[in-house]
Amino acid sequence: MRQYYYMNARNEQVGPVDGSQLAAYGVNANTMVWAQGMPGWVAAGTVDELAHIFRPVAAAPMPTAAPMAAPAAAPMATAVPQTVTYIQTGPSGYGQQQPMMPKPNSHMTLAVLSTLFCCLITGIIAIVYASKVDGRYFAGDYAGAKSASDWARNWSIIGMIGSVIISTIYLFVYGGALVAGLSGAFK
Repeated sequence: MRQYYYMNARNEQVGPVDGSQLAAYGVNANTMVWAQGMPGWVAAGTVDELAHIFRPVAAAPMPTAAPMAAPAAAPMATAVPQTVTYIQTGPSGYGQQQPMMPKPNSHMTLAVLSTLFCCLITGIIAIVYASKVDGRYFAGDYAGAKSASDWARNWSIIGMIGSVIISTIYLFVYGGALVAGLSGAFK
């Protein structure tokens, strides 16, 4: 059986764990799992290889003293398409499933390069925002992850443009002073 990763109750990735051992780790049919070769995270109960682990066990009938009314029919559960990736949301929507968008680019490389070669202040701000992308994404906050990604990119670009402008001004001021000094030396 394949090795699987799963999301625990705190939405933290755990694994790899052999698929036959998932139930021992508290994984149930609604727990999100992923294995090499899968397009994304899906509910464990929807994976064909794991379906036998999460089949409901029929309960023995309980003897009753008086006849009981038949329970209301439960609505039919719809099958989850295998091509859609799902995640569990945070505490406010625990147990609900929503489509998972692709993780936004954190722009960490751009932020670090901006810090090292351009402007230290804007680069540090960009690194702070870039470091927030993964945490927000895996917590189910796609909008927050996208916003942090955009801010990281924007602060990196601001730092680079500011560095070019300051370098150009520096070149003209000190280059002009050098030319003026040299021209005075040859008179």
